[in-house]
Amino acid sequence: MKLPPTYQVFALESKLIRPGEEVFPAFIASLESHGFQLENDDIVVIASKVFSYQNNLMLKLDEIEPSPHARWIAEKANMDPRVAEIVIRECDNQVIGWVYRVLLTETKHGLSANAGIDLSNAPPGYVLLLPRNPDEIARQFRKKIKEKLGKDVGVIIIDSRTIPLRKGTSAIALGISGLPAIIDERGSKDLYGYKMMITTRALADNIGTAATILMGETNERRPFAVVRGLRITQPNLDSVSQSAAMPPHECLYVGPLYSNIKEKVQKIQAEEL
Repeated sequence: MKLPPTYQVFALESKLIRPGEEVFPAFIASLESHGFQLENDDIVVIASKVFSYQNNLMLKLDEIEPSPHARWIAEKANMDPRVAEIVIRECDNQVIGWVYRVLLTETKHGLSANAGIDLSNAPPGYVLLLPRNPDEIARQFRKKIKEKLGKDVGVIIIDSRTIPLRKGTSAIALGISGLPAIIDERGSKDLYGYKMMITTRALADNIGTAATILMGETNERRPFAVVRGLRITQPNLDSVSQSAAMPPHECLYVGPLYSNIKEKVQKIQAEEL
């Protein structure tokens, strides 16, 4: 009997990781507390916030002095001017627009809400910033797993993202090592023999989204997950998340609107200031 394709996701609970505390020992302790053993070709998915804690990427709001520009944007978006100031810094002033309490920003990870900064699961009065160089974090984490446990695995560092005109969040791979970011289907044929011209599959993002169903995003305390059974890891591949990035003019959602929106926002800002 031929079994249908399948894979498994295991979400692992962890102790609360404190600012300045190393993530890898907490990961090993989580494996041991569950009696869980990694296997070759597993994919380890990790929430980016734990690395923000590890590297003390937190800012105290009371120590932030908003600029006039930040105060103006904060008034438009009905948000804390100190938060607006941090967002502006994190995205190098690449603010595309805003809705209630959220700024749409452009960073090296693409478009995101508030440049990825987060007040949730941060100590009161603080905000968390995204980890720097998440591809290198993923590479080093994978190397440590190989050295300590002798297993070749893939590693994905994830954050939350929204999809245009859809409620709810999914995951985006900020850092990747040991597996490709995308599967390129261009040149392949469909069921009727038509050649695919533009289709690529968001492999790492989709794996991260599947894992977050069990990891959660509030108080579950499951920052780690293991995805097993996909058999797509490549031990010698140091894939980078930027291989999944798309130029704005090629994006179906952003391309038709991007330049006009950006020009209008910049004009409004210039006139107000």
